[in-house]
Amino acid sequence: MAEIGIFKSYVVNMKQLFLSVFIVVFNYLPSLSQSDTTIRYYGKSRKETTKDSAISYVKFYRQANLWHGVEYYTKGNVLKSEGDYNETNVETAVGSVNYYLENGKLDYTIDYADGKPLNKTYFYKSGDKRSYTVYSDKGIELQKGWDETGREIKNFVVEREARFKGGEEGWKKYLQKNLNATLAADLGLAAGTYEVQVQFTVNKDGIPTNLKAVSVPPKCKACGAEVLRVLRESPAWEPAILNNEPIVSEVSRTIAFQPVQGVK
Repeated sequence: MAEIGIFKSYVVNMKQLFLSVFIVVFNYLPSLSQSDTTIRYYGKSRKETTKDSAISYVKFYRQANLWHGVEYYTKGNVLKSEGDYNETNVETAVGSVNYYLENGKLDYTIDYADGKPLNKTYFYKSGDKRSYTVYSDKGIELQKGWDETGREIKNFVVEREARFKGGEEGWKKYLQKNLNATLAADLGLAAGTYEVQVQFTVNKDGIPTNLKAVSVPPKCKACGAEVLRVLRESPAWEPAILNNEPIVSEVSRTIAFQPVQGVK
């Protein structure tokens, strides 16, 4: 009888041991899944940057064969976007991604395929559809807009970048007429290409401001000054459009000086 009592005790202890191990493993699993997380920081134009200079950050959580990304504004840690990604990078979005205003309201939704936008839908504060855009490899293929009563607005422009009046052809003609294209050759520089990259802001009235040469050839500092001069004297541009209204936007342009011949 004593031996039976010992056997029963052994069985009970084994059950208790199994239960203890199960509890430990069960409690460990959530912490294991939470550790499979990556945080990335983004600045303007959703370019990856450091934590100190970020305007938002994304927490990527592993979910099956995808990463679920939840983005927050660094100011106030308010939700900015949420969706799925192939990798821990906002450029690899798949499926539907929602984007929010700082007040928490849904601003727009984009459907992606391997990081490429297929369509975008903007919403009014009420939640009603405001506009719809379809994209292709050639750019915008279709865009529609509605007023708050749901009535479609004719010739609605959902989005358009700021542009020189006359488009790219008008911009080229303006440079041909006003830019000192022989400057590099006049300075005796060797044949080649001397590129100046500039950034500036186009206000709602189309006036270029905040002109800045972000990249100037070391051998042709005067090229940078010449490009800035031409931009300062530029007539008003056509401002960027968002949901049929002009907005302030950032513009980047690269202008090349190409002397045919010269001396080093």
